[in-house]
Amino acid sequence: MAYGDGRYKNLFILTLVVALVLILVVAYVMFIKPAINGYVIQKQIEAKDITLLSIVSQIQQQGFAQINLGNQTLVLVPVNPNQQQAQK
Repeated sequence: MAYGDGRYKNLFILTLVVALVLILVVAYVMFIKPAINGYVIQKQIEAKDITLLSIVSQIQQQGFAQINLGNQTLVLVPVNPNQQQAQK
């Protein structure tokens, strides 16, 4: 077996490809995936905040908010705890 027969060259290229794939997998698991998950979570929090602000705004403007859940309806109205205690 001589060094110039091409086997070592093929083995070197195969080792290089395997090492490159492993580096890419580690980079994805440690850097890319957490960054994507962080972005998704941030956008979910923003969507939740926008939704809650929209509901609160609707309650302030109309006095109630109506949310349909399938065949049920949820009605949200502002409640003053002091008025409830005075009625009891």
